[in-house]
Amino acid sequence: AKDEKGMVKDYKYFNKPFGLRHWMENSPLIKANPNDGSSISEDDIVILIDPDMALLRPITGNFEDREETIIGTRKEKHPPFDTFKVEHGKPFAQTYGYGAQWSKNVNLDNVVEPNSPAKLVKKLEGGLWYPAGPPYLATVRDMYQISQKWTDYAPKVYNEYPHLLAEMFAYSTAAAHLQLKHKLVDSLMISNNGAGGEGWLLIDKIPADEVCDVATNPHLSKYPLPAVVHFCQRYALGEDWFFGKRKVPKDIFTCEKPLLAEPPANLALLYDYKKPPGQKDKKSLSPIEVVRESFVLCALIKLTNEAATFYKQSTHFCPVGTANLSKTLRI
Repeated sequence: AKDEKGMVKDYKYFNKPFGLRHWMENSPLIKANPNDGSSISEDDIVILIDPDMALLRPITGNFEDREETIIGTRKEKHPPFDTFKVEHGKPFAQTYGYGAQWSKNVNLDNVVEPNSPAKLVKKLEGGLWYPAGPPYLATVRDMYQISQKWTDYAPKVYNEYPHLLAEMFAYSTAAAHLQLKHKLVDSLMISNNGAGGEGWLLIDKIPADEVCDVATNPHLSKYPLPAVVHFCQRYALGEDWFFGKRKVPKDIFTCEKPLLAEPPANLALLYDYKKPPGQKDKKSLSPIEVVRESFVLCALIKLTNEAATFYKQSTHFCPVGTANLSKTLRI
């Protein structure tokens, strides 16, 4: 992407807004028209997630089930939720913890149009409606409008704020400009074991002796789960069990490479500390932290193995009988 002066900006996360817009304009299922914003499926719902997110359950546009939907008290009461379904003008997203930084850390005069509604958003409103992140959910009509402004604003925001969250700030700015107040939900995602505003309260309800089984074979009627794991963190228990996305071998899908070793079902009962690779000392963990780490470890290792097995076998990538399916690899 280039700024208004023609300078190329090297920021790989430009791919998210520009990729979304390209897909919506070129998909035969949508055919969004850049001239008038029309499409052949404007009432459908678009769900946008990051590539380092793993699905734990289906994502729908209905958040009426309060057993699986967690909304922060402040966000639910001020302003009150007037709907729990994705509709035109009412997008939903996961809560992210950057509050009103999207406007505070960026000079919007250099980003948006002079009369943009984004410049009128107050700090309280900016932190209640717009610190959104993936999973994002919106109707095709709304998401295409967002994609148009998101691609307009992302290079300008990056000029003002050349850091990791620039594209997310640009999304918030686009939504604010379009006055698309997002319904922010805590329970769409888990990622950081110690973070608030995520769906960890659902995981905390799972007994330690069941957590690994639930992570690998979800019992959604008994234990509702967050929609995705955003595995941008490092997860560990003891010194033997670890998952980090950058540590997964790049040849994990080859015929010769074994699958990941899978933790025992009673993983959460075996450790009260973690010592991931490169960490000098052990870190003690509370019982809740142990359950959370166990859940993510068991879920991500199983999902990785399922993906590798599918690729090796179901796609006929490996000749019959040659796929290494032994679960012996540790990272």
